[in-house]
Amino acid sequence: MYEIVRTKKQQRQFQNTWEFFCEKYGWMNDPYASNGIRYNMILPREHLFRSKQVIGTVEFIPYDPANPSSTVVGRSHFIEQSEIITHQKRVWEIDKICIHEHYQRQGHFSTILQIFYDHALKHDPKYYIGLMEQRFFRMTRIAFGLAVEQKDDTFIGPTTSLVPVCLDIEGIMNDTETLKRLLKIEEVHFPPTRKPGLTRV
Repeated sequence: MYEIVRTKKQQRQFQNTWEFFCEKYGWMNDPYASNGIRYNMILPREHLFRSKQVIGTVEFIPYDPANPSSTVVGRSHFIEQSEIITHQKRVWEIDKICIHEHYQRQGHFSTILQIFYDHALKHDPKYYIGLMEQRFFRMTRIAFGLAVEQKDDTFIGPTTSLVPVCLDIEGIMNDTETLKRLLKIEEVHFPPTRKPGLTRV
């Protein structure tokens, strides 16, 4: 389960979850972009009256090479990639991806894939770029294969490593059979701006 962050309470829950990870792993907490779209991962409730529990986060930010708070500009060579330059208006940064350690390796990775799918339906991105935690990068690469590409050297830190990645999310959205299998859905929908199997400039 997941929700788009729209209220102050949801934003506080997002911040509490993400900033716990920043403190635990010594990560720098980048500013919360005013134009960012944030998602909370929600633990499915076993009982109707059990309070909602946020167990993970994902943030999407429209890519802007002039953004001083960008998570990738100045840290990697995305700005020099021809496909990123050509399609800049359809590139989004993915940031602040985490799943609480108590809920890792329990099948919640599929919720992040559902979040990617939901965002792609609403905004029709061509590429996602970002610095992805190494274990999560491996899982995403296993799920989507060559559509997930490492774009630069891995940043090795004292507690974790970050991989500069580019996801061909448009290509992933066109791979309907893989999406059906991973998301456990019978029908794949497409952004209203394009038809199935087609790309948009």
